[in-house]
Amino acid sequence: MGLMISILTGLGLPIIPFSLLGLEAFLLPRVETGPTETIPPWILLPVLLVSVVGHEFLHLLFHPRWGVSSQSLLFVWPRRLQLGVYYEGFMTRTRWLVMRLSPLVGLTACPTLLLLVAHPFNMSFFWQQFIVLVVLVNSLGAGGDLVASLIVGRQVPRGGEVGNWNGRAYWKEERARRSAIAT
Repeated sequence: MGLMISILTGLGLPIIPFSLLGLEAFLLPRVETGPTETIPPWILLPVLLVSVVGHEFLHLLFHPRWGVSSQSLLFVWPRRLQLGVYYEGFMTRTRWLVMRLSPLVGLTACPTLLLLVAHPFNMSFFWQQFIVLVVLVNSLGAGGDLVASLIVGRQVPRGGEVGNWNGRAYWKEERARRSAIAT
């Protein structure tokens, strides 16, 4: 059920940035047109690399100690074509939410804002399309992050901690954390 909700959320997420970009293009049409270009098919490989590696790097960057502790793990699972990061331990609810949502902000919201701001200026068609594809791929992949963030934001109280221990996800309240520190 959770996977299906994540997939549907990921499919719906691109609607937001593309609606904004479409609205801007409608309200502020360009008068001059540049030379027409075609986007080469090989662009998909760099887009996937930037999207997937960048997405996981942004998660890792917000792990405790900026992802360089022995508790932060980078895993590559070739058989499943999966790359990911994992933190074995707990972090505050706020840090966990920032860590989880950082790819959505860094690879969907910020590039969309860049395109909205850069619209009146000349940006090459190639780079516009490259950024649009990164936004698309990342927003499709960020559905699970958004759903997990909504669940944690709703279930875990402020001051609580969220984490993984022995491969399972847990959360604990602040007073449980304080009593663990006191003993």
